[in-house]
Amino acid sequence: MLTRDMRRFDANDATAIPNLPTHEVRWSGASDDDGTIRTWFASIIAAIRFWRVGKRICREYSIDRVLAVYPHRYSLLVGWLIARSVNKPFVAYMHDLFAETLIARNRPKRAFWEWVDRCVMKFASLVIVPTREFAEHFQRRGVRQTWVLPHCIESPESAMPLPCVDDVLRLTYAGSIYQAHEDSIARLIEGVSSMDGVSLTFLSQPHPMLAGQDVCWLDRSEAMQRLADSHVLVVALGHETPYPEEVQGCFPSKIVDYLAMGRPILAVVPPGSFVDRFVAETGCGISVSSRNPDDIRKALEELRDIKRLEACATAAQSEARKLDAAYWMNKLTKRLAALGASASTNPRSTFESHPQSHPVQFSEHRPTCEV
Repeated sequence: MLTRDMRRFDANDATAIPNLPTHEVRWSGASDDDGTIRTWFASIIAAIRFWRVGKRICREYSIDRVLAVYPHRYSLLVGWLIARSVNKPFVAYMHDLFAETLIARNRPKRAFWEWVDRCVMKFASLVIVPTREFAEHFQRRGVRQTWVLPHCIESPESAMPLPCVDDVLRLTYAGSIYQAHEDSIARLIEGVSSMDGVSLTFLSQPHPMLAGQDVCWLDRSEAMQRLADSHVLVVALGHETPYPEEVQGCFPSKIVDYLAMGRPILAVVPPGSFVDRFVAETGCGISVSSRNPDDIRKALEELRDIKRLEACATAAQSEARKLDAAYWMNKLTKRLAALGASASTNPRSTFESHPQSHPVQFSEHRPTCEV
């Protein structure tokens, strides 16, 4: 594994540094703040270091293929350059849609990253995505080798009992807030603010629209305990954002933590989106796809019913078992092993795509034992 300095991660989080041969590349910048000249120079220096170390690793360990996991801009660029340099198959494991997030203020910068995106996707032997919508997006752009791998849960049997429901229904939203969430977050706050017996906590970085709200930013271990102490966990995706395709097809990774907790989900998301269907069809919570704060209040009134709350929690635990990391990683290993060296020269002729991200379809490919 080739990564940036892992020391910046939570020292109490056992998953922060994986038990793998790991080569770290030093980051020369003071912070990750986007848009500054200092960060731009640090990114270029890091990219050069990644490329040089990556080539050395490929020589020393006889690497068969290069996998870029959740890449963003420079990491996607570097993975592609390393694979080209050593003539190995390249696999992009995309958490988001790369081109959909390229909002740059100057045209040359935007044109450069769009060129990188086109070249990388044309060269890729396989593009792994979390939902069928993302697979179809890449296929419309001419990427024929796509495979859907849902976000997974390390210990799907670790759900915790629902806390007792007293006079207050406790809601928690986890994660940063930016343009992909803002208008739905505003409706969520409006809907909850006029209700008695409902509390809403944001485990988020400070944001202007959260002024006056209960906001805190915790390390992972503390955040997970805060989620466990909640009755309902919230996902929000905006109707009016610069990322329309991304919002429609994304599978926010926080959902797997919610499912692992066995907590009902309140989804405030656009109609027809992956999250809207996932929550509605699995029964793990309630999805509010309208723009009316009154509909959020109605959903919360439903979740006050302890029987409804428990039914959603049971469904969440059932979905968690379908996203068992051991099972899906075994499938991923087999898929990657099937990539031959010839795939780098003719990446579109080797495999059929297997988009299978409809919520019900996750379980259709989950046998009780391996055959």
